[in-house]
Amino acid sequence: MRIEVDRELCAGSATCTGFVPTAFKIGRDGKAALLIEDAAQLDADALADAVANCPFEAITLTEAG
Repeated sequence: MRIEVDRELCAGSATCTGFVPTAFKIGRDGKAALLIEDAAQLDADALADAVANCPFEAITLTEAG
């Protein structure tokens, strides 16, 4: 699985950084940026929580490849 952030939808709430700080950071523009795109490297439950709790539904998981 691959993580994607829709930067048009993201408003920089930083909810994702609370759930998976190793995968997300808030960039200089105030929006979420990815540190890791490969979801296999992360805790699946924490990542699912980050996706489910994004208030703007800006984070998605897609099939890699």
